[in-house]
Amino acid sequence: MATHRMTVLASTIVALALLGSNVEAQRHYHSDRSTQTWYRNDQQRRYGYRSDLIIPAGTPINVRLATKLSTDDVQAGDTWTGTVTQSVVANNQVVIPAGSQITGVVTSAEQGTHDTQASMNLAVRQATVNGQVRSFNAETQPIIAGTNRAKKLGAVGLGAAAGALVGHAVGGGGKGTLIGGLLGGVAGYGATRHAFRTMQLKPGTELTFTTTEDVAMRYR
Repeated sequence: MATHRMTVLASTIVALALLGSNVEAQRHYHSDRSTQTWYRNDQQRRYGYRSDLIIPAGTPINVRLATKLSTDDVQAGDTWTGTVTQSVVANNQVVIPAGSQITGVVTSAEQGTHDTQASMNLAVRQATVNGQVRSFNAETQPIIAGTNRAKKLGAVGLGAAAGALVGHAVGGGGKGTLIGGLLGGVAGYGATRHAFRTMQLKPGTELTFTTTEDVAMRYR
């Protein structure tokens, strides 16, 4: 009989311990959920965005340039504009619709030299969505004159070939074009060994930018 009572008592103690452990786990679970809910609500109150409308770092954004950019007349810090060509989706919701205006900046623009070809680098800084300006950073790979990427983008390289146009204007065509081309080539070499001393990006050029950090989208 004593053994039976001891067994019952031990079973009761174990059951109570398991029940207490489960209650504690439930308490922590609900506490964590409450903390997360509070954090989300606090973020919404302080910053005005929904936590489920976040564009993750590494998200591609396709943009069509609306501005002509040339290494002849732009420099780091100059702004450019464009439009989004494909809606950006986060958590199954469109956060930047196609057609939204983009504002970007030229981060570098270099003319070709004896040792380098013309190059340009761009970055996105803002998107205007439903009348609201949303700031974020997105970058693309540098565009270098004469490379396969530049050719695919339709980047226009100007250099020795421009000499032929000068010769044509001076000589009136025919031999003048040939001589002008040779003179232009020599003159171009005097300025740079490379064929593409200047590079231009025309309006309509399409580029893919990638977000460099998580972007919290605002809403009203």
